[in-house]
Amino acid sequence: MKRQIVYLLALGLLVIIGCQKELSFEGANTPAQGSLQSDASGDCLPKTVNGTYEAGTALVPATNTISVDINVTQTGTYLVTTDTVNGFYFSASGTFTALGNNTVTLRSNGTPFAAGVNNFVISFDSTFCDIQVTVLPAGAGGPAVFTLEGAPNACTGAIVNGSYATGLALTASNTVVINVNVTTIGTYNISTTYQGMVFSGTGAFINTGVQAVTLTGSGTPTTGGANTVPVTIGTSTCSFVVNVSSPAVGTLGGAPTACTPATVNGIYRVGDALTGANTVQVQINVTTGGVYSISTNTVTGFSFAGTGTVTAGPNQLIILTGTGTPATAGPQTFTVTFGTSSCTFTVDCLPALSNDYFPRTTNSNWSYEIDDDPLDSLYRTATSGTISAVSNTFNIFMQEDGVAPGLDSSGYYNRNIAAGEYNEWFDAGSYLGYDNPLWASYIFLKDNVPVGTSWNSQAFDGIATLPPPTPFSIRFKYSILQKDVPVSFTTSTGTMNFTNVIVVEERFQLFNAAISTWVDMTSQIGSGKAYYARGIGLIKYEVLNTTGAVAGQQELRRYQVF
Repeated sequence: MKRQIVYLLALGLLVIIGCQKELSFEGANTPAQGSLQSDASGDCLPKTVNGTYEAGTALVPATNTISVDINVTQTGTYLVTTDTVNGFYFSASGTFTALGNNTVTLRSNGTPFAAGVNNFVISFDSTFCDIQVTVLPAGAGGPAVFTLEGAPNACTGAIVNGSYATGLALTASNTVVINVNVTTIGTYNISTTYQGMVFSGTGAFINTGVQAVTLTGSGTPTTGGANTVPVTIGTSTCSFVVNVSSPAVGTLGGAPTACTPATVNGIYRVGDALTGANTVQVQINVTTGGVYSISTNTVTGFSFAGTGTVTAGPNQLIILTGTGTPATAGPQTFTVTFGTSSCTFTVDCLPALSNDYFPRTTNSNWSYEIDDDPLDSLYRTATSGTISAVSNTFNIFMQEDGVAPGLDSSGYYNRNIAAGEYNEWFDAGSYLGYDNPLWASYIFLKDNVPVGTSWNSQAFDGIATLPPPTPFSIRFKYSILQKDVPVSFTTSTGTMNFTNVIVVEERFQLFNAAISTWVDMTSQIGSGKAYYARGIGLIKYEVLNTTGAVAGQQELRRYQVF
């Protein structure tokens, strides 16, 4: 029978670790599922910081808050938290009652220790994004004093980003960077309005001297040509030029029915936020060159848009980039609009990938290749059967290794969703080579803890006749080595690519009664490393020798999860 690991303890105890490990209890309150919205760099979208943060001053939970957007794919209870940085953190809990985009406000707790820019990692479900909070030095919580570089003439070194055309609303890509000279640190609020355009920015200066400030645009330009936009702070005024073009005029290929041609790129799955790889290519026929801003409607949580400049001419291909997170599986039809012209295209969305890192649904099955030998394989399947033990219900797994005919028992597993824990119920006595059975459960995986988290199983106490009969106490130690990382490997059936993989190290510890302490046995018997992919399960297991080198492995080459 195939096994994941075979260890020989220095004491002569034969320890066999099978290709198992998992669990689950379904809680009474169903947790919500979804994803935090973020940009390509991992920053939260949007990322709104409210209140003033000053070193040594206790935060006010109702005032010092941050707001983030979450695309909800399953309603239910939620907990959104950050890590603790510089003495404070943020959190929010509640219940999502509606699918799609929801804004969550996290309240602060604690007192900042020191001034500086603090980067917080926000987590929800299995997703993460970053948000920056600036803490002022003690006593510097008032407004900053500063002047505009270049005043009273052109703003020195101003950088204008984005495309501008009359009648086209500005987006987050329309920004202006200007320089200021700070003489007193503190908070700032800069805003200017000109010819329908608004540029604004808020924040805090923690250093004096010349520094850059980014103003984000909104509104809709009303006047074409070179627009000289003034900015005023107190008695200091400078200006920058925004060149506003005329909008391009034309029609979409295939209008008013299906867009022709329309090429959809990328993978679309319920609950997975779109990236730069999710694009649609459409064709336009331009009669008057200029700036274009072409977008679609929003369908079940996501949409497509693109801006740029084109010259007059037929059959020009442009790229629309997707944003948002799909909330519904199946074909989704979008309407593209360019001026008064419109057409449609369809995007097929895959069902949501389960957040379960060890699925146990009936008839789900996995086939593994052992040590890169195409003739040496292991088949495992989750049956419809269950067994009750230690006040929980465990799913029954079976396996076939080609040695003995038919399926044989392969383990009993469940999952505690609320705690993010996966458990196995097993005969520790047989598993560890004891003389008598010793049934117990243990946690072999946690999916809601950060990298570096470790935990121990209970102690398994038994007697093994070596001879003579010798009492032993053994436990397992698990550590999260990596989380939500991509993993690829090649078997005889080709290359397998996985995302959202958790890598877990497992070790044996032996209790030494002489010194009353647990002793790590890695240097005597080696260790193991398990790879679990979200929505798929165990994809790889490595047996590591006493030096940490791979001595054996099993790799997933086919799977079907129901």
